[in-house]
Amino acid sequence: MSPWRLKEDSRASTSGRLGRFSSGLVVTELALSCLLLIAAGLMIKSVVQLKTLDMPFAIDNVLTARIDLPRETYPDSAASIRFFEQLLPRLQALSVAEAATLSDGLPAAGNGLIAVQVAGQPYPQETEYPQVREGIVTEGYFDTFQTPVLRGRAFTPGDNATSQPVAIVNESFARVLFNGEEAVGRTMKRMIKNRSEPWLTIVGVVPDLLMEGIGNSNANPIGYYIPIAQSDVANGVRIAGRTKGDPASATSSLRGAVASLDPGLAIYETDTMRTVIGRQTSFYTLFGTFFMAFGICALLLAAAGLYGVVSFTVTQRTREMGVRLALGAKTGQLTTLIMRRSVIQLAIGLAIGLTLALFASGPLAPVLYHVDPRDPGVLVAVTATLAAVSLTASFLPARRVARINPVAALSGD
Repeated sequence: MSPWRLKEDSRASTSGRLGRFSSGLVVTELALSCLLLIAAGLMIKSVVQLKTLDMPFAIDNVLTARIDLPRETYPDSAASIRFFEQLLPRLQALSVAEAATLSDGLPAAGNGLIAVQVAGQPYPQETEYPQVREGIVTEGYFDTFQTPVLRGRAFTPGDNATSQPVAIVNESFARVLFNGEEAVGRTMKRMIKNRSEPWLTIVGVVPDLLMEGIGNSNANPIGYYIPIAQSDVANGVRIAGRTKGDPASATSSLRGAVASLDPGLAIYETDTMRTVIGRQTSFYTLFGTFFMAFGICALLLAAAGLYGVVSFTVTQRTREMGVRLALGAKTGQLTTLIMRRSVIQLAIGLAIGLTLALFASGPLAPVLYHVDPRDPGVLVAVTATLAAVSLTASFLPARRVARINPVAALSGD
């Protein structure tokens, strides 16, 4: 075999290996781009859902703060409750406040789960007790957040430690645990190990206030509220006040009300309710930005890879293109011939990327807000974007075929 022939065989073998490696790399980049862009699209759609969400409670002109009572001064729940019962009227009497309340948590912040027993319903095993969310609040809670009591009544100052134990349930509780029947007047009790809990009479029904928390769209929303005076509340509570003007301007008045009872106490985490909600939803913005940044980087890498592979192909097939042009091939035919490989790579990359996205839909679902992990709009948008960018990146070097001089191409080394 001639040295020239050996040289050509070696060049063809090397070109083939490089071509296969480059093609595999491009397919991988396309698949990753597809996966990351779909994740980014779903997160962005979640952000849009949250931005347009109409909260079922007031968030404007509501100031919140946290207060913790030291154990040395307030050793048990009874001591804490006495302080809270004295503090609430002072908060409500502030000239800057339209309404005020104390609670163990804020709406949409996520209340913990507790097992309950509903009177008249059988529970053969302890594991069958329904798990629901509990809120511990004072009177004025629903007024502060401008939440209507749908049936029955709200809590009053008369709901204290010596009165009949009561509860208010949300709509999900009434619908699920009472099968849509009237809940007011029914009884229930908390099921806590090694403790004898009293039966609670349900005195009201209120709308769902996102007791499962924002972002837990698949979590259990069933919940109820009990008066703080009839609870074993811990030393820390949240203060919430609906103000007559700018909430921030009421901070000093809030501090003054607390200091008037105990000068050694301080309030902290003082924020408007809108800020609190914004902080709880920042996760979606952060991860949406994160996925979008990586998705765009992967998309640019895939486009650059396709451009490089097609440029490499054009360079390696220069003599072939020259022969085809000399034999009468049209420019469009040569461009299509060059791009055919890119289209195949694109199709394979998209197929792999979409498959990975479908497999990832399960783990991704808990971090989405009211968005289907297989949302067709997002899938179509990502596929169309990837196809447009990739085909453009492939077309630019393929277009150079039209500029090949057949004589120069045939005489080149």
